[in-house]
Amino acid sequence: MKNFKARGLLAVIILSAAIVGCGVQGKPDSNLGSTAAPTASPTPEPTPVLNEKEAIIYLTDAELLETVEQPVKLNYETESDLVKAAIAELQKDAGENALSLWKPIEVKTVELADGLVTLDIHLPDEARLGAPGEMFVIETLKKTLFQFDFVKSIELLVDGAEIETLMGHVELEHPMNKE
Repeated sequence: MKNFKARGLLAVIILSAAIVGCGVQGKPDSNLGSTAAPTASPTPEPTPVLNEKEAIIYLTDAELLETVEQPVKLNYETESDLVKAAIAELQKDAGENALSLWKPIEVKTVELADGLVTLDIHLPDEARLGAPGEMFVIETLKKTLFQFDFVKSIELLVDGAEIETLMGHVELEHPMNKE
């Protein structure tokens, strides 16, 4: 009989321990001395205020006979962003009647400092044109960027270097100044 009472007592102890263990499992341990830092919700970054400016992007006609004006709306935060947005638009075709000679040209960097836009490009073989095309590449860039009052000059670099001519036909000024 002693054996039976001992087994019964042992069963009650095990059952009690199991019940107590199950009850603790779902509750957070708040009194173990660990001080967890309260999770701070991230402060949302202030949304930049984008300005919108109507501008004209200058492209060429399909026969490379004249420039074609393409009105666009540019979104920007700073004047530097406005220049970058204009150059990005300069690289887009506007349909059948307007071609972008800047589309195949890789723009590496665009910087604006004290009215000088420094534009570093890479000129792949498919972007190389004859004399009229080269003239229009330079003219469309100048017309597009010089419409902004804050742009006073443009320094056009190819792979980081000043070059005498972009494609071998038209001499480049360093920098090209607003007239």
